Amino acid sequence: MCRILTQIIYKIKQNCNFVISNILYKKDYFDIIHTERENMHTVLFDLDGTLLPMDVEEFTKNYFGYIVQTMNENGRDGKFILKAIGKGVEEIVKNNGTLTNEEVFWNTFTSVTNIKQEEIEPEFTKFYETRFDLINTGRQSIHMIQAVSLLKEKGYRLLLATNPLFPSIATEKRIKWAGLNKEDFEWVTTYENSSYAKPNPSYYKEIIDKLNLDVTQCLMVGNDVKEDCAVTSLGIPVYLVNDYLLNKYDLEITCPCTSSLEFLEYVKNLPNIK
Repeated sequence: MCRILTQIIYKIKQNCNFVISNILYKKDYFDIIHTERENMHTVLFDLDGTLLPMDVEEFTKNYFGYIVQTMNENGRDGKFILKAIGKGVEEIVKNNGTLTNEEVFWNTFTSVTNIKQEEIEPEFTKFYETRFDLINTGRQSIHMIQAVSLLKEKGYRLLLATNPLFPSIATEKRIKWAGLNKEDFEWVTTYENSSYAKPNPSYYKEIIDKLNLDVTQCLMVGNDVKEDCAVTSLGIPVYLVNDYLLNKYDLEITCPCTSSLEFLEYVKNLPNIK
């Protein structure tokens, strides 16, 4: 009962945050339209919960379940493999840039399991090619799909700044689930091409350096107050889409925070830059 009450209270707080954000930050929302749009020409998008509607708890539960089931069917200890995956992800989040996230993951995984990468990686690849799609709920955000399309038409550079904890095959699958294509974006972060992870500001700095971005011409669009707003330390403003807002640490929201529909209206008001 206590757990249920806690969840109810959390949901009430979330709903209150939505209302407060729409009241307090409406002015900021229009301020960005009128003050930033003349300089902005690059938009960084988060994926999960931003472009792709996602209940993180639901996704995680199903993802873990199918991983365990698949590995059990392969004659392995699925729960042990899952723990090794978790340890690998933990080390990715702590990555200091000396190795790619892919290298950090496999170094950790093979150390924990004593299983060679070349032996088990094909099993993960097959999982992502087949069973991973069972996690797809079919939910898409027509507003975000339209926003991406409109930004492309207007000539903006679009980057997919999704937390690089997954291999490219899993990231590209989730892009398709969202009703989008990898080609919609100039750059997509995956664990193969990244050496940091959110919320480390160095994750964003790596993107900036690789693509030679001017932070005064960028905007980050996300749904996680801690992970996505970390980019503000580098001078890039953030726009939060609150359809699936995440604020695990109940942080103060000091940036525009609106629904996907209102974000689409914001995009409609942006000028063409072609």
